[in-house]
Amino acid sequence: MKLLEFYASNFRSIGNIRLGNIENTNIVLGYNGYGKSNLLTSIYTFIRNLNAGIERKGIEDTRQEYILLWYGYDSSKPIKLGGKIYFDENDSERVLGKKERFVIEITNNVSYNNGYIEWSLDTLLINNSPPTRESLEDTKKLLSYASSKVEYVPIFDQTYFEELLKAMNSFSNSPINLKKKWYEFSNLISSIVPEIKGIEFWDSRRLVLNVYNLPIYIDLAASGFQRVILLLFTVWLSNGKILLLEEPEVNMHPILQVKIMKLLREWASNNFIQIFISTHSPYIIKHADNFIILKREKESTNAIEVPVTAELKTLLAALNVNLDELLFSKIIMLVNDLVEPNAILNWLERIGISPEENGIKAYKIQSDYELLNWLKLRDKLGFNLIFVGLCDKLGINDKEICVPFNRDLESYYNKNELLEVLKSLGVYPDEKELKELYRDDTYRWLSNVLKKRGLEFEKMRSTLSTLVTARDTLEVPKEIEILANKIKALAQI
Repeated sequence: MKLLEFYASNFRSIGNIRLGNIENTNIVLGYNGYGKSNLLTSIYTFIRNLNAGIERKGIEDTRQEYILLWYGYDSSKPIKLGGKIYFDENDSERVLGKKERFVIEITNNVSYNNGYIEWSLDTLLINNSPPTRESLEDTKKLLSYASSKVEYVPIFDQTYFEELLKAMNSFSNSPINLKKKWYEFSNLISSIVPEIKGIEFWDSRRLVLNVYNLPIYIDLAASGFQRVILLLFTVWLSNGKILLLEEPEVNMHPILQVKIMKLLREWASNNFIQIFISTHSPYIIKHADNFIILKREKESTNAIEVPVTAELKTLLAALNVNLDELLFSKIIMLVNDLVEPNAILNWLERIGISPEENGIKAYKIQSDYELLNWLKLRDKLGFNLIFVGLCDKLGINDKEICVPFNRDLESYYNKNELLEVLKSLGVYPDEKELKELYRDDTYRWLSNVLKKRGLEFEKMRSTLSTLVTARDTLEVPKEIEILANKIKALAQI
């Protein structure tokens, strides 16, 4: 079973989302408050209630808590939850006793009337055709089966934690013919976390970890160990399920994150599971088949999908850029070869625009080919771009987010500060060179001084610019003030 497409509207922060390229391993990204948990919850609610529209299910909202599911708490419009679910021949044989493939498209409306939640059917298609009376019964059976094949793993929930331990205890006390499975699970944990040599229940109720050959109750163990064991147990028992994992990296060392994701990706690739993972970790995203990137427009959550294709990998390799730097940034700044990215970032810091706090990354453009690839990458990933000094190479729309920069970076340097930086790097200009500094073009002067000492200026330019522009005595160019205003407008900071 696999979710192929998903649609949601009017659900919590979600205005309208349509996901049409869902893969085996789907990574959900977005800034805090952009609706990652809401998206996972909407998928869970959809799958758990697939038959609710056909059955016209109703629930009394006695505590008025379900009203919180509506976007803006406005229940005048229905929530829509829909999608396409694929059932292979094994699924249909297990449920219906016959080997056939089914794609069921279903959309349910959820209305709120006089304190009651009411489900109604909006759309139902079986292999692109309306159901017959006979096929409707098969469809209901398949949908009921699918509703039991979804698991939501929260960041941490005490009730969930306790219920999972009960399930583990029951599993460990299985008949002798199933004991092998428990030992396989114990070996899996040891392969992921070598510090844990084994696990067992003491007194038939408390899980004990063998950590460095010392027994430790799981509730007293490191939180990262707890997280790994419970997550692995959930996945271990999830053959054929859709797993919704909320920030699995919490309390995990990066090495553990990599190991867990490598395992999850392997199982998903073999159709053992299908996974949706919300994350803020660069170690998690390396194993994605598909990215679901959430954006916030006004008060509504929207999404774009980015499949990890060969073309995307080629673009990243051509630009020598890491995908996580782009996906976790709010603004990407491209600068021409007259300046250096670190210098721009230092100047922004000096006038109160922190690149780190505002998610700003800067990259140098050295050819039209690079610029073209960056524009292609923006079209795929949907990030915000600002240009510095490239205005003559841009189209009309992009000129509005470009700041002219037509002088060499070195012409802005305080020459006394420059000399101090050179000395700190072990370069001491002689008297003749010092006189020439105040008469000559700074760029040319630096190039000549370093060349005489067997050094290449272009290779040292970035280092020099970083050190010089970090000094408080250096005047910030007026172009940086213009750039700061464009950043504020774009990022709404």
